[in-house]
Amino acid sequence: MSLSRHKLSPRAIEYLLSVLRRSRGKGYARQYEIIEDLGVSKPTASLMVKKLKRVGYLKVEGEKIMLSEVGERLVRELVRRHGIIESALFELGLSREGACRVAWRIVQEIPAEDAERIWIKLGSPASCPCGYRIPSTHREAGIEGVEPCIAFRASRRTARP
Repeated sequence: MSLSRHKLSPRAIEYLLSVLRRSRGKGYARQYEIIEDLGVSKPTASLMVKKLKRVGYLKVEGEKIMLSEVGERLVRELVRRHGIIESALFELGLSREGACRVAWRIVQEIPAEDAERIWIKLGSPASCPCGYRIPSTHREAGIEGVEPCIAFRASRRTARP
């Protein structure tokens, strides 16, 4: 599966993950929730939401921000590859938080076929080192139950004075 027509920055990926997490239960996120999650200004959030909408990953209906169908498939694949890469980096000796941080930075650089080979070499783990389930490869599977591992964010918060 091709991840994306457009290469996304790690920050853009964080926006998509925030929308995913904040959509739980109600089906949509609000801009103030994204601002709260990512610690960005309202104008910065507005610009990124517009960009992600323009390239087809988000839908915006009034104040409701949702992943589009394409966005859902992308996030599912990103979360899968992240879990696989994080597991491999952890096996190689990185801390859970370090593996998580690096995996999100390189998730788009690893082709799907290589990620699958890594997953098999690792023994087909069901979850990442932090305990989050690695989504299956079933194309018909939805976004329900997909939870992104963002352990690196907790370590970033505690590292600040």
